[in-house]
Amino acid sequence: MSTIRLIEEKDKEEWINLFSGPDGYLVFYKSTLPNNVIETTFNRFLDKDEPVNAAVAIDDSTGKIIGFANYVTHRNTWAIGDSLYLNDLFVSGESRLKGIGRKLIEFIYTEADRLKCEKTYWQTQFENHRAQLLYTKVGEKAGFLTYKRPSE
Repeated sequence: MSTIRLIEEKDKEEWINLFSGPDGYLVFYKSTLPNNVIETTFNRFLDKDEPVNAAVAIDDSTGKIIGFANYVTHRNTWAIGDSLYLNDLFVSGESRLKGIGRKLIEFIYTEADRLKCEKTYWQTQFENHRAQLLYTKVGEKAGFLTYKRPSE
């Protein structure tokens, strides 16, 4: 069993390891980030004036973090209420296919309702087929492709 809750200060080391450690989220996406970005991101989770938040999945038998959902709330030109963007969703390799990703998304939906967000959305890579199997069960495709400014 697992419990989903908002992140706390005591979660810092475990969250950082799951986010950027050897078997973590950034490695899964073949990416790296400078330590100051990771530290700033975590500190934003704890700042009530920041729109950046995180939820963690805790393995009830070990008390360890086995997944997270990092999200941002923001204004939207197509609605009066805010939107919630699920920025990062990750479950550790040994904890996948146990319903934890679904529980994290359901928690995000509850948070969106609590925060009165009119829209909740996220993105994934085209090649992330395992995640898409879940996403088609808990969401619907928005019909948009994402573009970004080219790297220098």
